[in-house]
Amino acid sequence: MYSLPDAFPYIALMLGLALFPLLLLKIWHVLEKPILVVIGVWTLMVMVQVEGAYHAVHSFSHMFFHEYIAFLAILFALFVVAGGIHVQFNMSDSLKNNVLILLSGAILANFIGTTGASMVLIRPFLRLNHNRPYKTHLGVFFIFIVANIGGSLTPLGDPPLFMGYLAGVDFGWTLQHGWLPFVMTIAFCLGVFACIDRVKNKRTISQRHDVGIAIEGGVNFVLMGAIVAITLFAPCLSSVSVISIMEVEISWQDIIRDCGYVAIGGLSLWLTPKHIHQHQHFNFEPFKEVARVFLVIFLSLIPISAMLKLGCNGPFHVLFNFAHAQCLPIDVRYFWLSGGLSAFLDNAPTYLLFFKMAGGNAQILMNQLPSTLLAISLGSVYMGAMSYIGNAPNFMVRSIAKQSGVEMPSFVGYMIWSCVVLLPILYCISLFLKHF
Repeated sequence: MYSLPDAFPYIALMLGLALFPLLLLKIWHVLEKPILVVIGVWTLMVMVQVEGAYHAVHSFSHMFFHEYIAFLAILFALFVVAGGIHVQFNMSDSLKNNVLILLSGAILANFIGTTGASMVLIRPFLRLNHNRPYKTHLGVFFIFIVANIGGSLTPLGDPPLFMGYLAGVDFGWTLQHGWLPFVMTIAFCLGVFACIDRVKNKRTISQRHDVGIAIEGGVNFVLMGAIVAITLFAPCLSSVSVISIMEVEISWQDIIRDCGYVAIGGLSLWLTPKHIHQHQHFNFEPFKEVARVFLVIFLSLIPISAMLKLGCNGPFHVLFNFAHAQCLPIDVRYFWLSGGLSAFLDNAPTYLLFFKMAGGNAQILMNQLPSTLLAISLGSVYMGAMSYIGNAPNFMVRSIAKQSGVEMPSFVGYMIWSCVVLLPILYCISLFLKHF
């Protein structure tokens, strides 16, 4: 049986991912791969010691073929397709246009992911506003709205929701239950943005006229529709095993879904003109880094999952008792716990952690405990915006903004922004979880 020290590889990984890129960026670039290897080997040794070699290999194989490959396949498709879209705004830098761009980015994030929408829109958004005297709020609210909250309606929007989809949550469940908090939060953020923009730039007069929007790589919007179609269609396929790899059963559902994602990514690479990738500064380094990191994340979660299954009788009994009353989840505490960790750790494994702590059965959570599942979903996605390290696009947007001459807040300064702007609306959301 696993014990609390067996969670140390996961804790070490999460702390490393949170602190090293922030405090020791140059060293992290050098030591990232060795650190990941050490933590991966450490986890495997723990699994072999507790489960035995045979069961440890089986647990790893099941994770690799059923969770990691599926995650990597859709990430590849979204990454490549988003990288093939180039947008240019030929319009005035008015408050109305800025609000419309942020709102459009929030909606687009649900189809090409928060990372994809951020990379497509952040550069043209900042270029549009380069003449404004005050620009700090542009990057901050872009992170709030497009890079985080915007991706809260579909499994394509943010990795935590895709993890839930792979675990059995229906594709449209979050849209059905999360649209009202989405509208409330986006409307609140856009309202605050509009007030700041009007006050800080009230003397700014745009010299440009609204001509339109130039979009290159339109074929990728068709391919994005194909990704959505595969995601919706795959659950209708047979889940009966057709092949066994290392005693892990693979179904037609798994094969067609994952191969379909890879094929769409390949088509995008083939059909997208090279100059678009140059405009987008497209390369595979971010994808490779995510692939490495998430392999170790999924691996280190195996002992955590086993311990969470023990509930009140397991090593996490203190956390479990705090989040439950008479063995029933307390939604508000799930919301703030999952959100609090997502603000400083990666939100996808945080979602999985609390999903498993709440029972890990998608059908029970969707039908009997919907407010708990919503609390985990919204907390993990929304509060990724609370710090620069809460979600992958946050730091990328910050870096691009600084390269574009936009003065961005420090780590602490950004958290002051997020606490002042987001905590009031998040508190309201937490109070109404059972009514959404």
